[in-house]
Amino acid sequence: MFLRKLLRLLYSRIFIIGLLLIVQLTFILATIIILNDSYWLVSISTTLASIGIVLLLINNAEQNPSTKLAWILVVLLLPIVGAALYLMFGSHYASYKLRGQVLKVIAESAGVMPDKQQVIDSLEAFDPAMASQCKYLLHATGMPPFAVDAESTKYYTSGEDLFPNLLEELKKAQKYIFIESFIIQEGVFWNSILEILTAKATCGVDVRVMFDDLGCINTLPYNYQQKLKSLGIKCTVFNPIKAHLDVGLNNRDHRKIMIIDGQVGVIGGINLADEYINKKMRFGYWKDSALIIRGESVYALCVMFLQNWNLYNPQNQLDYQSYYQPNPPEKPEAFIQPFHDNPFDGEHVGESAFINMINGANKYIYINTPYFIVDNEMLQTLLLAAKRGVDVRICTPHVPDKWYVHMMTQAYYHPMLKAGIKVMEFKPGFNHTKSLVSDDKVAFVGTINCDYRSFYHHFECGALLYNTASIADIKADFLYTEKRCINGEQATINTPLPMRFLRTLLRLFAPLF
Repeated sequence: MFLRKLLRLLYSRIFIIGLLLIVQLTFILATIIILNDSYWLVSISTTLASIGIVLLLINNAEQNPSTKLAWILVVLLLPIVGAALYLMFGSHYASYKLRGQVLKVIAESAGVMPDKQQVIDSLEAFDPAMASQCKYLLHATGMPPFAVDAESTKYYTSGEDLFPNLLEELKKAQKYIFIESFIIQEGVFWNSILEILTAKATCGVDVRVMFDDLGCINTLPYNYQQKLKSLGIKCTVFNPIKAHLDVGLNNRDHRKIMIIDGQVGVIGGINLADEYINKKMRFGYWKDSALIIRGESVYALCVMFLQNWNLYNPQNQLDYQSYYQPNPPEKPEAFIQPFHDNPFDGEHVGESAFINMINGANKYIYINTPYFIVDNEMLQTLLLAAKRGVDVRICTPHVPDKWYVHMMTQAYYHPMLKAGIKVMEFKPGFNHTKSLVSDDKVAFVGTINCDYRSFYHHFECGALLYNTASIADIKADFLYTEKRCINGEQATINTPLPMRFLRTLLRLFAPLF
């Protein structure tokens, strides 16, 4: 059994590519070290470069202070190698090629969203603070809020709850089905969907699937897109992994989006693999969630999908506005604002949206997140909310999927518990839910984790909800999950000193993970 697993690993695509990347990186760093030791001019140059990078980091107003501190430590501890690592992986210009392509596509899609100023004006009459949040998201992403019926969204508390309903929605498709996912894996979940997609493609429905290459590198056979194309399904692989150093490989498509005929949209944390519907157990019970959206606001999800699709299909771009279907609600009692985030626009939209929600909370804010690795701004916002009397509760997993990430998460417990924040861990397994709910009127559901990768490196999406009926379900789900949790202090009690030291050290370098 062990030998079979070892051979599978040695012949896997990720091992071969990883090995080649390590060889390239080692060669580059070894060359720098050898030249530095052999030539005084190179030595002086690398020293000056290290000093210059530290000064650049100190004076860089755009970069997060936590990230700056981590890189400064790396450069100072490893003066030669650290400077090279920063230039390759930490600078804004490291992934300039992908950055330019993404910003070009976003610029080309400017103006495709309908004018919803009237919606913002009506929301301002209800709740000026919420209107301000919507204005920010519109300014940062171009995605406006939509007035909707209160019942236009439905919240699903688990993958197995969503699964049969999702299949029924897919079977109803008449025009097109768009799917974007970080992970796809052959099994009950995906194979059931694929059977429907194949049948629909045969009937002339436009079926398009996009998946992240790194997310699927261990879950799908190599060149899987060719299999889908043979079934009549159009397929694009996001940010393909190459066997050469390319810092853009760090920027992954973490979104999970489905659009059916422009009238039904699905977002949330659920990837298309069996562990997400608990047909396969890896880390105990897998707790997750999703949101089904109906009506005109689905167009925002469609634009997000088309932006990434057009990014990799420049010669055959799809027209955004041909997918817009005006559909005003009968009773516009609620609002929804789907939005996206990308690592290249100079805006940390996900983190800013969360901070705005926390600042706007008066009674309570409940947060579900699989990882909690945040910068000082986010942490201080939560601490301040708790100190001004807001009931702040955060639920993380008890069974980790990555031990080191879980340790970094636990490193934040002490200051939060001290401020009165209720931190808890979902005891039955892994809590992969990404949700915030506040004051019985505002909620978020999407793909954004409370960590550096989601806030700074990944392509993400979500939906801000105001006054929808589903908000009560999101709150009820949190309170039910809370009953199955253990206290954060209980989870970390009697932690050995070396483990606490490692936790602190990992937290210091967390921005680089």
